[in-house]
Amino acid sequence: MSKISLPKYEELKKLLLVNAGIANILPSECRALSDRVYKKNGNRISETTFKRIYGFAYSKYNPSLFTLNVLARFCNFKGWDDFCEKQDQKASAATTKELSWRLIQQNASKITNFTLQALKNKSGIPYNQTIDREFIDHHFEEFINSEHTGTVLTAPAGYGKTIALCQWVEKKFEVDALNDVNDIILLFSSNAIMSALMSGRDIHDWMLALLGYHVENDINVLMDVKQRGKSKFYLIIDGFDEHMFKGDHFRVIMNQLVDIFSFYQSHDWFKLVLTARTATWINNRHEFDIGTGGWYTGFKKDDNCINVPLFSVQEIKLLCHQIKPGIEDFISLNVVENFNHPLYFQFYYQQHKDNFLQNNIDHLSFYETISTFILKKVYLGQYSAEKMLLIKGLVEELDIRNEHYQINKLKVANILKKYPHAYQELLSVGFVREVNTSSIHQFNTDILFGNNEFMEHSIAKTLLYDNSNLLDADLIKTINELFTLSPRKVNVLKWCLIHAIKTGQLKSVENIIDVHLNTNEKSEIITFLGEVLESEHSSSGRNDALTQYFKHSFSEKLFDYFFGLELVSSDYKKFLQVLLRFELSNKNKILIHSALAIIAAMQLDLNELEVNLAKLKAFPKADFETFPVNPLTCLDAIFYHLKYGIIKTEALTDLTKLSFSSPGEIVNFKCTATNDMLFLLGLHTLALSNNPLKQLRFIKFLNHNYCAEMSDNHSSQYRFFIKTIEASSYFVMGELEKVSEIYEDISINYKKCHTLATSYMRMVFHSLKIKTLVNAGKEIQIATEIKQVNNIAAQFGYKFAKLYILSILLKSPMLQNSAPELYRQINYDFNKLTRDSGLNLKLFLETITIRK
Repeated sequence: MSKISLPKYEELKKLLLVNAGIANILPSECRALSDRVYKKNGNRISETTFKRIYGFAYSKYNPSLFTLNVLARFCNFKGWDDFCEKQDQKASAATTKELSWRLIQQNASKITNFTLQALKNKSGIPYNQTIDREFIDHHFEEFINSEHTGTVLTAPAGYGKTIALCQWVEKKFEVDALNDVNDIILLFSSNAIMSALMSGRDIHDWMLALLGYHVENDINVLMDVKQRGKSKFYLIIDGFDEHMFKGDHFRVIMNQLVDIFSFYQSHDWFKLVLTARTATWINNRHEFDIGTGGWYTGFKKDDNCINVPLFSVQEIKLLCHQIKPGIEDFISLNVVENFNHPLYFQFYYQQHKDNFLQNNIDHLSFYETISTFILKKVYLGQYSAEKMLLIKGLVEELDIRNEHYQINKLKVANILKKYPHAYQELLSVGFVREVNTSSIHQFNTDILFGNNEFMEHSIAKTLLYDNSNLLDADLIKTINELFTLSPRKVNVLKWCLIHAIKTGQLKSVENIIDVHLNTNEKSEIITFLGEVLESEHSSSGRNDALTQYFKHSFSEKLFDYFFGLELVSSDYKKFLQVLLRFELSNKNKILIHSALAIIAAMQLDLNELEVNLAKLKAFPKADFETFPVNPLTCLDAIFYHLKYGIIKTEALTDLTKLSFSSPGEIVNFKCTATNDMLFLLGLHTLALSNNPLKQLRFIKFLNHNYCAEMSDNHSSQYRFFIKTIEASSYFVMGELEKVSEIYEDISINYKKCHTLATSYMRMVFHSLKIKTLVNAGKEIQIATEIKQVNNIAAQFGYKFAKLYILSILLKSPMLQNSAPELYRQINYDFNKLTRDSGLNLKLFLETITIRK
């Protein structure tokens, strides 16, 4: 039997479920259904066969006559032929009835509901826990109200096209029922379309047959305005992608769809909806370009033919609450953007079904999710070795130095010919994609990786493979040469770090100090390294190499690399806590607890500040004599001021003496990042004296003596902070012209590379800008800068800096008179932040005076 009647086969499948007492079949019920059929008939149909029958597994061929006979006998027929004969009798009797729009609608609804159930069962996250997405309603509203006949939802693999479509169809059914609208919605998956093609049917005839038409019928009912009224007919095909079909099947189906589209294009009641990957649409859109007013896409400029957006922050929060109701904040804003890809969120959920969000999601969670995807879709299964060789070959064709990441297909024709099955596998899972950008003058098809993450992972693995899988000086040199100014350098380096730590190359981590990184990139790498080390240390299966690694101290050079005031943040705090797991000298432990105390002060976490002070006080006094600035006395003075409003003078006295010292009298006066931090801590402590001249004197001392011989090469971040503190001193003295001069000097470089600045540097810069505006009558600009300060403080917890700048604004009579509404909001924010932090309301206002 080469062909079967598809409508009769579909009817038999429905009847089988009715006789088995199953309303909506799930994959897990196929085994029980197999047993039930065997008990009644004595013939076994396997669980796998039932999964193929109901669309849970791929089916290349039609079911055998044996299978059809067993199914028919289970439904109380003598066999398949008897079932077909009875169906023909029913159909013959039905021909006496008039085929109506309502009957077509009922038939279409049955098919659509079946397709919906099949698609929903394939959802990576349980369908009842998915969320409605606003974009789909807006897209269809625009499409339906337009004159276009067709629309397409297009995005790379894993953007959630199918789930969004299912949700829209279900909502459409509900709304139509409430408003007595008789629109017909006929939804198919690409698997159903492929099955129809395999049975030798024309798609149009097959579709009409499913709706109840027979050979002798025509389509007058669809054209009958009296019956149809204002109703519309929606033909929806999900997953119309090249990789789903073999050989020329895709072309055959596309040509038939184009014929259907052309036939109904002049009828405003007919609407064709497709979902497809972006590459499929780009490669074939010229085939659908028929006449005028054909397709509504909703594409915007520079969206690369993607009209399905990634998750927004609000959608991620809603989805998490849907999966685990009542959960509190769990993802920091600087991590959440990594999980805005629905596919990655789905894989994270599948990895953590039983403990979803019990632990905070961090940057490493994202990389582990990508690794899981690559393991399942690339490393495992058929042609895995071939896929790896093909990926390596594609990476070698990338022009990384010039950031050209498109590969001309003709240039890699030989390797594609060598690994055709591997290539098709990679296309099918979205690891790579093809984009045809040919013009009338030239053929051009490019191969691209499915997304940046897949490409960066592939580049890292290829570089490691070519370097004997070692993270050594040679690999670092290669990374520096290939990624001179590329933003991809950091992510490639992250993959290399994961590999090194997972394979026991712990000492190789020290090589990262030779990577050419800007300040922001360095901060990102340090945060990530802390997460990887913490994860490995906490793992029950950590290797011996890691255990031994934590028993040793960092080299002084590497330890110094990890310090800097510009790095302070909540993520940096986690990294410092990981460092404390190592066998460290008292000196380094003191530096770490001092940095943790500084972060606590910046976040106005007085309890945490007190805890770290207690740990510092536990060290012998002699250990503090090795520092040019005593961090304990400085932090103790800051704590007493914030907690009790008392200024302890010991630190102020020591810092004043230091200002009059000669370099030879000062211990450990070397130019290091840890000393940078200590001197900046000293300058902030001197602010407690409310005497800006002391700060300026200390700055002058540092400029003349500290790192003077290498001032041109000294840390630009250190000089940035020195200049901003200097500007703050002049501000308190009322010398606003000097404040503006310093601001203009700093802003030249800041504006050139503001994206390279860390979060704390951005906070300090915006605070400095406010000082230049506070008495200049520029209320609108002040409001803009305050918004920036609020956003950074909310994201990174810099409460001290925010409170300080708010107190300055509250001391401005000009702002109070010219912008009373803004002033009231500032006053409200100041009072709330002060109360929430457990501080005295008068503390900042009394100790800060602006001298004119």
